Amino acid sequence: MPILIILSTLLQVFFIVHVIKTGRERYWIFIILLFPFLGSAAYFFIELLPEIRQGRAGREISKKILTAIDPQRDLKERVKQLHLSDNVHNKIELAQECRRFGLLDDAIKLYRDSLTGIYAHDPDIMLNLAQVLFLKEEYAQVKIELDALIQHNPDFKSQEGYLLYARTLEALKEDEAALAEYRVLNDYYSGYEARCRYALFLKKLGHTEHASQLFNDILQRAQSLPKDRRKIQQDWIDIAKQQIENS
Repeated sequence: MPILIILSTLLQVFFIVHVIKTGRERYWIFIILLFPFLGSAAYFFIELLPEIRQGRAGREISKKILTAIDPQRDLKERVKQLHLSDNVHNKIELAQECRRFGLLDDAIKLYRDSLTGIYAHDPDIMLNLAQVLFLKEEYAQVKIELDALIQHNPDFKSQEGYLLYARTLEALKEDEAALAEYRVLNDYYSGYEARCRYALFLKKLGHTEHASQLFNDILQRAQSLPKDRRKIQQDWIDIAKQQIENS
């Protein structure tokens, strides 16, 4: 019982402070004081909960909870939206959800169907299509799509697109062309993925000394990374470390 009293008091103090800080109607203070549990509950559901749900953090929390309850909720919603309005935007949104759930054939069809009218050569749609085709290991088709993307959008710049092209050439065993692409990427790619994949490819081709230099370079650069950026690059840092240890 004392624990409930302490909890009730803490809630009252918290909500009263919230009333004062946020400029809510002062009658809430009397309601919270006169009816400890009921008053606090009423304030939470009437005043605080809507505020939480409207805020960005609140929306994210709500979405996580709903996703945990129904993982396919967003997928179902995208299907519903496409039925209501069959447009390119809704097709792309549904394609992204299909991709997330591993429904790759459906995603490919939706992306292809989106390449029409003013979107016939949209670089973002073409790149997304190529990425899904890569997941299906249809490497020859990936190259065709990326070549078409470059042809129709010569000014389009995408680090991920160029990395995908290099990986596709590697998968097709076009070693010299892949090396050339990785070499260029190594000079300007902002993260460590391109450099790490380049080093792994060099090692596979027997260029172990050059590969080790790149792995060591990743580890040296990582030492000065801020904590948040290091977390993003951690997978590639771990691969580089493992390769050095095993060499």
